[in-house]
Amino acid sequence: MSLFYFFLIIGSVAVYLILRFDKQQRRKQRALLKQTNDVQPLLLMQSLGQKLNRLNEALIQNSTKSEIGDQLKKLSTDYNCGRISIQVYNNQLNELLYRVEG
Repeated sequence: MSLFYFFLIIGSVAVYLILRFDKQQRRKQRALLKQTNDVQPLLLMQSLGQKLNRLNEALIQNSTKSEIGDQLKKLSTDYNCGRISIQVYNNQLNELLYRVEG
């Protein structure tokens, strides 16, 4: 019978430690999510950089498309000033890229 109580106490301590560790990890996760809530998605930023490079190369090769160049400058200014979101910026860059390459 004493063996039963021994394992009961050991099991209770193990469950307590697991629950305490779980609570600690959830607290750390919430803090991390609060810190990274406003960070721009890394892959989207890389995609934007590649699109801008392709647009600039296409505009350099084909200098007659000054209208698209002006739109690109306005779009970049609007994004840098915070007037448009990253998703809108990405979508409009896609449209410009399609018009230049298409």
